[in-house]
Formats: sequence, C-alpha cells, structure tokens
Amino acid sequence: MEAISPTVSLTAEPLTPFMPWSVEERAPLHEPAVPAEPERQLLVELLREPSAIVERLLDATRLQGLVVGSVGVIAVCTSAFAATASAARGHGEAWAVPAALASMNVLLALAASLGPIYAASILVAARVPIARLVAALLASAATGSLLLAGLAPPLYLLWRLDAEWAGPLLLTAAFLLSGWAAGARIHRLLSLLAESVTRVALGNPTAVLSSEDAYRVGILARVSWMMVAFTSGLGFWAFNALG
Repeated sequence: MEAISPTVSLTAEPLTPFMPWSVEERAPLHEPAVPAEPERQLLVELLREPSAIVERLLDATRLQGLVVGSVGVIAVCTSAFAATASAARGHGEAWAVPAALASMNVLLALAASLGPIYAASILVAARVPIARLVAALLASAATGSLLLAGLAPPLYLLWRLDAEWAGPLLLTAAFLLSGWAAGARIHRLLSLLAESVTRVALGNPTAVLSSEDAYRVGILARVSWMMVAFTSGLGFWAFNALG
C-alpha cells in the first residue's frame, strides 16, 4: 500500500479504519518486489507474532501465501488430532475419515463465521476488505489448530487411562480451548490491522486510532471473537459421526 503523498492533507476521517481514502480512490499498488531476505517461518508467526501476520495481510504479494499456508496448517493439525483421537478410541485403522471430517469441520466453521463478521463490519462502518478478512480468519483458525495438535498426545494418554470420563472431557476441552485461541487471535489481528492502516494513512508510525474508530473496531473485534470461538469450539460435535 502506498504512503499518502506529503502534499495532500487529510480533511476527513477514512471511510473505514481498515481502508484509507487512497484505497477508495483506487490508488495504484506497488509493483511486486523480490524479497531481500528469507521470510520468517509462518508457524512461528502464527504462534507468537500477530504483528507479523498483519504485515502479511497488508502485503498483496504475500496474502496468498498466508492463505495457503494457513489452510495447510489447519488440515495437517486437525487431521493429526482426529487420527490420534481415533487411535485412542481403538479405531486406528480408519483414521482417514475422521481426519477429513475434522479438517472440513474447521473450514465450515470459518465459512459460517465469515458472513456475520462481514455484515457486522459494514453495520459499524468498519468494513474489512474481504480478502484480508478471509486471510485473517484462516490465520486465526490455524493458531487454534496448532493448539489442538499440541493436545493430541495428552488426549491419547488420558483416553487410554479413562475412556469414560477423562478422555471425552479432554476431547471437548481441546476444541473449546482451540476455539477460544482462534477467537482471541482474530480479535488481536483486527485491532492491529486497523492501527497499521491508520498509521500508513496518516503517515505517522506512532499514530493511534481515534476514539470513534477505536470504538467501532472494538465492536467488530469482539463480534469476531464471539463468532470464531463459538463456531470453532463446537467442532467436537463432528465426532458424533465417527461412531
């Protein structure tokens, strides 16, 4: 995204905190540039650096890589968790079906969240470009999926020790924790994204959101947290189809 020309003065607030006025006027984009140094690992950024994910969201040349990488993380992590759960239940020979169902369930949960979140962004005059919103949702779900994969070994152990209570309870708790983590991450990403766009629009690296923008972004971030956490956290219901 190009910085605003120093000869142009802003006389009105942006139409939305996520898109400065130059975007609305179809300002030309930067030409793709060859990166000067290797990019940081996406897995590290998904776990520890939400600000680095925002940099990817703002860079049109890296946005597709973020989407593809996040989908891959979701597929691998949720499949591994589902396969581990099936093995713990004594159905290890039929791991492919639960793995496919678990991955599809996460993506369907995001699809169910996308419409209400986008509608909320329009209602509060804080519309997020749909491509960035989809990428942010996928990155958030990927963070939750990494947590889910980390809970696979304890799930296997507890299910083997107690298949009546401990195993099923941890299975449910794992999805709830994963949904909470994904919701918290989308909340953080949207807040940082609005701040970054505002700083670029004003040409001030230390600028902060106005009280009105912060209020609107806060509403959208909380709605996003609620929707993502709720739909992703219900993922354990998909295991009802596994028998």
